[in-house]
Amino acid sequence: MKKILFVIAMEKEAIDITKELELIKIENEKNLKIFRKNNISLLITGIGKELTAINLTQYLENNEKPDIIINLGYAGAVKSKIGEWVNVAESYNYEWNIPGEQKYTIEGYDKNCIKKLENNEIKKLPCYSAECFVTKTEITDDAVFDMELHSIYLICNIYNIELVSIKKISDTLSLDEYYKNLNMKEVFEIKSGLEYLKKLLVEVEKN
Repeated sequence: MKKILFVIAMEKEAIDITKELELIKIENEKNLKIFRKNNISLLITGIGKELTAINLTQYLENNEKPDIIINLGYAGAVKSKIGEWVNVAESYNYEWNIPGEQKYTIEGYDKNCIKKLENNEIKKLPCYSAECFVTKTEITDDAVFDMELHSIYLICNIYNIELVSIKKISDTLSLDEYYKNLNMKEVFEIKSGLEYLKKLLVEVEKN
């Protein structure tokens, strides 16, 4: 049976998933926030690329390597609707903008490690990961913005792990909008994301 690791930034993003999948908190020497039941584990990394890289690497160095990592969380968007789910098709580092280098991209990493869901009901969009909350961008095509995914993407490349990421749109690049929407259950509930992952989870259970 394949092993699944959910990687989620915030406790409020993870709580519905731990309840729905009946995951139990696991005590560990590194004091990582790990929840588990059978072949499914969940790691809460904390917000930002640095914390995500540190805590996910510690997890992988001290636990059995998962076959697939699933990232769920909130994201801002350029054009997508608030409350909409999006499947990430490509991951980019938003600060990567060095003269003479390809913008937003680090060469030598396999884009194919990030897998698209076989579901036409969910949009496939690129995700740009920043160090802080993005409130403006020169990107005009439909895209989403978070603060963790690119670290997960690079680590999945290094450890040769498949990655699936789905994001729920919390705002259209506005902090005021984000805080205004905090109390809107239809925006900030996360359990509905499991519906898009149902087929994937069934396939993993079979293998």
